[in-house]
Amino acid sequence: MSTAPVVEIHDLTISYHKKPVLWDVDLRLPAGKLMGIIGPNGAGKSTLLKAIMGLIPLDSGYVQLFGEALSKVRKQVSYIPQRESVDWNFPASVHDVVLMGRYGELGLFRRPSQTDKAFAMECLAQVGMEALADRQIGQLSGGQQQRVFLARALAQRATLYLMDEPFAGIDAATEKIIIQLLKTMAQQGKSVIVVHHDLQTARDYFEWVILLNMRLIGAGPAQDMLTTTLLQETYGSQLTLLSHVSELLHTEQRYARESHT
Repeated sequence: MSTAPVVEIHDLTISYHKKPVLWDVDLRLPAGKLMGIIGPNGAGKSTLLKAIMGLIPLDSGYVQLFGEALSKVRKQVSYIPQRESVDWNFPASVHDVVLMGRYGELGLFRRPSQTDKAFAMECLAQVGMEALADRQIGQLSGGQQQRVFLARALAQRATLYLMDEPFAGIDAATEKIIIQLLKTMAQQGKSVIVVHHDLQTARDYFEWVILLNMRLIGAGPAQDMLTTTLLQETYGSQLTLLSHVSELLHTEQRYARESHT
C-alpha cells in the first residue's frame, strides 16, 4: 500500500463572520484507515470535513487529496453530511437515492443501466435495506435513512469516504451494522474519516484519531491519542469531560493489562 497521505492539509485557517473556527491546521492522514475526528461542540469538526470537500472558502492554506486538488479526484471522494441537513421530503424512493451515487460515473444525461440498478440493490443489501427499496425516503426512521445514505456512498465506488456524525440519532442495531461495514471498507483499502462525538466507543471504532478544538491537538493511532492528558487538552474545562476521563482511565488500564498478557 502507498505511504502517500490520502489527505494533506497545510496551514488551514477558516473563519465565519471574522470569527476563527479552525486555526493553522497541518494534517496528513494515511490511506486505508478508519479514522475519527473527535472534539467538543464548536471545535470545527464538521467544518474540517467541509473544507476537505471544498464546500466552504479557506482563509489560508490548502487541502490535497491523493496528492491532487479535489477537482482532479472528486470521483474518488464520497461525502455524507449530517442527517439533519438533508430535506427528507424529497420525492424519491430508497432505490432512487442509492442510484444517485452512480451519477458521478454516468454523467447527468446518461440513464442508469440495469447493471447500475442491480449494483444499487447490492449496496442496499450491504446495509440491510434491500427490502425497503421502493419506500419513500422520508418515510424511513433516522437509522434507516442513515443506512440508505451509506448505501448511496457505496454506490459511488469511492476511495475516500467522509462522514459527518453518521451515528447521531440512530439505534444501536444500525450503529453496529454501520461500524462493521466501515471496518470492512478500511480492511479493503478504503479510507474512511468520521466525525464522532462518543469517546466511550472511539477506541473500539477507530484505528486513527484526530483530536480537534479549533486547532489540531494531535493525530495518530487511537491508543496514542485517547489518553487523559490529550483529552483534557482537547476538551478543556467542559464538565462532561470528568465522566469521560474516568471512563477512559478505566479503558486505558484495561488496554494496558491486555497488552501485557
